[in-house]
Amino acid sequence: MNSYSGTVTSAELCSPQEGVRVTRYDLEDNIQEDIYSDSLGCFNLTGIQTGDYIIFQKEDFISKKYHYNHLPKIVRLLEDKLIGYQKKLWFRPGEHIEVYIHSSQEFSLKLYRHGLYKTLILDFGRQDACKQNVSDDYFVECGLNWQKTFEYEIPEAAVPGLYSLLLESEGQQSFALPFIVSTPQENYGKTSKLLYLASTNTWQSYNIWGGRSRYRNFEDGNSQEFELLPNSFSTLVKGCIKSLLPMKIIKLIRKISRKNSPETIIKWKFKKLTIKRPFTNCDLEGDTVFEPFTNHLAGGEWRLLAWLEREQIQYEIVSGYELHQNPKLLENYDAIILSTHCEYWSREMYEGLKHFHENRGLWIINLSGNTMYRQIEFYDDGSTRCISLSFQKSCADETQLLGVRYTDEGYATCAPYKIVLPEHWIYKGVNHNKNKYFGSLSLNQNTNPKLLRYDPGRPGSGQQGLEYGLEGLGASGWETDKISKTAPKDIKVIAKGLNKKGGADMSIREPMANRGGMFTASSLVFGACLLIDHTASLMVNNLITRALKKDS
Repeated sequence: MNSYSGTVTSAELCSPQEGVRVTRYDLEDNIQEDIYSDSLGCFNLTGIQTGDYIIFQKEDFISKKYHYNHLPKIVRLLEDKLIGYQKKLWFRPGEHIEVYIHSSQEFSLKLYRHGLYKTLILDFGRQDACKQNVSDDYFVECGLNWQKTFEYEIPEAAVPGLYSLLLESEGQQSFALPFIVSTPQENYGKTSKLLYLASTNTWQSYNIWGGRSRYRNFEDGNSQEFELLPNSFSTLVKGCIKSLLPMKIIKLIRKISRKNSPETIIKWKFKKLTIKRPFTNCDLEGDTVFEPFTNHLAGGEWRLLAWLEREQIQYEIVSGYELHQNPKLLENYDAIILSTHCEYWSREMYEGLKHFHENRGLWIINLSGNTMYRQIEFYDDGSTRCISLSFQKSCADETQLLGVRYTDEGYATCAPYKIVLPEHWIYKGVNHNKNKYFGSLSLNQNTNPKLLRYDPGRPGSGQQGLEYGLEGLGASGWETDKISKTAPKDIKVIAKGLNKKGGADMSIREPMANRGGMFTASSLVFGACLLIDHTASLMVNNLITRALKKDS
């Protein structure tokens, strides 16, 4: 007889599972031992014999069965929730797609396009239940290997843009699989000279499903550190300290903390993040683009794309991976929009943008906050790995293109902008004698969580603000960029975010010779104000008109 100890954790976050029933059976299917995992997910079997098998069961999880000689030290149980994934975040019209779904009961599948309206493209009807499982290893690096549940084709006539495959089942929270339908290579520049760069690199970096993102590492058993209750004493103390200390002191503490951190704590931030897993942070389950929301990923980009379509501004669209693979595609465009949270860039993406901006007159229209701040590399399947936490130190000084760089000042706060240069051409049509401020409201604001699961698309991923969400209202906020000392001297600040501890520096640089112009809103929530703020909408209309050479 042998004893055996191990731990039971969840699939989604690697969190220890208390109360898992661990039952040992002999060769004749008789129960020999029946125990439950403790508060740390630990179990200890004391009388195992050759030929025994063990079953792990817990309500709302998929059970697992092992023979004694195959029993792992860590058992991971899959939550019995409606969920799924596709192997990419970008597809082309006509492309064949395989879908991998877990559902313990019948479910429905619908394909939607997210423009000004959420438009049903295909209704695939009811589908049979399909139960999946996960390996007991850490799979964020290698990806899931689920059985194919369903397959379909994007219609050849599909209009490029933001899409989702919506899963619905009775008694379950609906789940949307986000992706973009890209402009086909043979059509680059044919329908529009304006290119929209989807921030799919950032979607990937924040995806926590499986237990690790670029910001959180639950694989190493740190789950409890990041699951503090909002009203816990330690959480309240931390919040009070941060609100009282000057930002310079907070930054110094962080710097010392990072410097003294063991190398083993930091290494996981640079490990591969597979694309082959569910994306739980897209926030595309809602029905209307005008609903207030809190999301800096696909949900935020939906509002900006909706505004472009409301204003009847034609655009073409690609993912970060496609720009990485083929930077020369930029030669087909007069302007490029960086959207919402365009943080993660490869060297190839940056060098392509820099070349066409400086030598071919490409306008950069940066409607994003915390832009071009980290460097990544791509794997052949589109998976990513962060290779630097500072784009400036590892690749290039992004302020030479944008003039601004992200800082922590004002993190998780929102406020309006104040007009600084009212006579600038971007304010054409704005009655600035009456309107000295704009962006008093953004649809991207503090809202109650919709999901029961941990949501990295909301505030607090590795920053202050974890417990309290967004504070205040306005289009300058969440994460904001400020003019850098290294910025080119001809960049002008045309509006200033009024966040108390530091707001966005909305800036512009006029084109000169072969170099294109540059505009930056410098705010993560700015794009979501365009649908509801007349002044901001008019400004960006003026900007795009000038960038596309329709107004001299």
